[in-house]
Amino acid sequence: MAIKNVILHEVTRNKDGDLVVKNLRDEENSIDGLGEKLTEQLIDLFSQATLNVGEFGVDGDATLEPAFEQQLKKFTNREIDFVRTTKSMSERFADIISEPKLQSVKGGILAFYIYEYKNSELLAVAVLNRIEGINASKALDLSSATIIDLNRLHLGASINITEWSEGLTSRYIKFKTGRSVEMRDYFESFIGCQRDKQAATRETTALKSAIKTYSAALNLDHDATQSKLDSAYNFIQEQQKSGKEILLSHIANAVFPDSVGAFLDIAKNDEHQLSEEIAISPAELKRYVRLSGRGNGVSISFDNDLFGKTINYQDGKLIFDEIPETLKQSIIELQRDTQR
Repeated sequence: MAIKNVILHEVTRNKDGDLVVKNLRDEENSIDGLGEKLTEQLIDLFSQATLNVGEFGVDGDATLEPAFEQQLKKFTNREIDFVRTTKSMSERFADIISEPKLQSVKGGILAFYIYEYKNSELLAVAVLNRIEGINASKALDLSSATIIDLNRLHLGASINITEWSEGLTSRYIKFKTGRSVEMRDYFESFIGCQRDKQAATRETTALKSAIKTYSAALNLDHDATQSKLDSAYNFIQEQQKSGKEILLSHIANAVFPDSVGAFLDIAKNDEHQLSEEIAISPAELKRYVRLSGRGNGVSISFDNDLFGKTINYQDGKLIFDEIPETLKQSIIELQRDTQR
């Protein structure tokens, strides 16, 4: 885990409507000035589970190359160096936030850095802000100081250059775009990133799997596990009706209120890889609840996952390839009694 290149540019405006001011470096920042702790902080910005994943694309078309990707391709092909690449990207950032509809966007310090992580090379761009802090001299005299906030990522993207260049996956960008629609739209436009088209199906399925996995760890039986899935289904439905984001931490609080942290560890691990904001597939969400019906003296209920496997519907008939052993024994006993 190491940073290979780093450079800071500043693109900002003081207040709404002001002209954007650019302060772009002509040389890379010295890596020697990065201590071990600072290096870890920069890399950890993109190791959190509060990030979205996706790929490059224009207006939903992943075959088109946005400007950011074009610059990245020139860099990886060694047509332009790291400094020129990042300056071009910063110029584009300035152009975007100079648009009439984005006059309230303040911008910030753009930190570009290339780093190695888990056998991959990645390019990160983080929009960082200055914050007021307090410094103490050797004599412990206090003074105010303006510092860069590295404790929280407001806007940023990390592109796995290795996976992108080799076409290994369509989930090679991790990005955070903020909560407001305005912020999300302009930053996604700057990077040219779009969310994974299959994310909704994958993440809805992964959430269900995480709930089942953690329920098993708690030694919950089938009915108790189904109750947890019902709770997740009902909570997500309520959030969607209210037009709210589906956040993993909120689901954890709704489904496992007594062990939120432990469930989040399961949901975020390498098996499930869930981010904080979850995309929901309506079709997959329906699989959380049991199919059931009652009428004319008949009551039927079964897990959604069984449909199309051991339970099928054909020509108006519901066909069970397998039935519960207790039901089977009851039918056999009934047959035996009626034959007497």
